[in-house]
Amino acid sequence: MKKSEQKRKQEGKKKIIITVDGPAGSGKSTIAKMLSEKLKLYHLSSGKIYRAIAYLEMNYGLEKALELAEKLKIRKNKIFFEGENLDEYLSKEEVGKRASDISEIKEVREKVNKIQKEIAKRVKKGIVVDGRDEGTEVFPSADIKIFIDASLEERARRKYLESAQKGENKTFEFFLETIRKRDAQDSQRAISPLRIPHDSLYIDSTSKTPDEVLEEILNFIKTQKHEILRSLNVDL
Repeated sequence: MKKSEQKRKQEGKKKIIITVDGPAGSGKSTIAKMLSEKLKLYHLSSGKIYRAIAYLEMNYGLEKALELAEKLKIRKNKIFFEGENLDEYLSKEEVGKRASDISEIKEVREKVNKIQKEIAKRVKKGIVVDGRDEGTEVFPSADIKIFIDASLEERARRKYLESAQKGENKTFEFFLETIRKRDAQDSQRAISPLRIPHDSLYIDSTSKTPDEVLEEILNFIKTQKHEILRSLNVDL
């Protein structure tokens, strides 16, 4: 079969979409990455796109940032702007805080959603995307929806340990209060509040390792979504 024919055949094939939602510190990005590697699918973290637009907004203002967002290039979940990898800037606390603030702006959410949907169309087999409203707003017809949760204290502990490993001098109480405020902001915002998709697999990861969470998801797919495994031609 010629390459052009193979490409047409691939484009006509249904692409698998898996959403992984959850509050801050729940481990959703880690799990989404692990799941994408296991199923050989593309991984996309919506939070990084919000951070990228926040970075642009801090440098150019909101209106220009939304315009420049069209120039963002996303490759293997790394974000580039005019050839520069932005990951170093996106991990900064002030960028994360600004991303949280501007995520409540309708035009920002629309831009991020547009970028995500365009990427989902371009990938070959499918995508695993993590965020806070992926299964409820962005991809409501996703093939599999997952919601990862954990207690407030456990999520703060994870963020604290992650910060300590980076050599940062922040207390557990700082993360406890930060995440408490973020939870309220996420659940109470007028546009796309954090909600558990009604048809999702809910997992409380408080006392579970990432490997245990992944195993629970894979067992769910094998027993209840086995047709997806057949379409992906993946052996678990």
